Amino acid sequence: MKEVIQKALSVYSPITDATAALLSGAAEIVNFSADEFLEQENNVIRNEFVVLEGIVRGYLLNSEGEDVTVNFYVSGNAVTPAIMRGVNNRSIYNLQVISGKASILVFNNMRMEDLMPYNADLQQFGNTIVMLDSMRRVEKEVLLLKETARGKLDWFRKIYPGLENEIQHYYIASYLGITPTSLSRVRGTSAV
Repeated sequence: MKEVIQKALSVYSPITDATAALLSGAAEIVNFSADEFLEQENNVIRNEFVVLEGIVRGYLLNSEGEDVTVNFYVSGNAVTPAIMRGVNNRSIYNLQVISGKASILVFNNMRMEDLMPYNADLQQFGNTIVMLDSMRRVEKEVLLLKETARGKLDWFRKIYPGLENEIQHYYIASYLGITPTSLSRVRGTSAV
């Protein structure tokens, strides 16, 4: 387990053997099937997640009850940290497996938070994840406000190469703030 943790977290920031060993007692690898949830809206947040294999989407339900995709997490991605996923320790969105299956590294977030003050490498990992997630959100916000459907799809292809061939296009359209019909038209006028 220590090696899995060290490899998964060090993608973002180097983690020492000692820190990985400490985290081993607070982590497990959980296998999920398609459409299963890692976390749902209003659940108490208990975990942090790293996608080892598979595809997970984060989504919200709007006022009409329609789901709006806000993020995708592919193999190797850390999921948005708990501090940014909830209010008053309750999740504000849903994390759902959208690949056939997924292998997820699951950490007890309370134990992880307890270890952070004493492990600079773990603090740096957390800071890096928060920073990268914040930068992606700002980039996407500007994109949604300024770009055409073509520009949005080009950005998506750059950020998530090949993902449009692995998931339902409805999720992509929702993520990009365009209709599935518009996405289909734009895809039809370009090579994938």
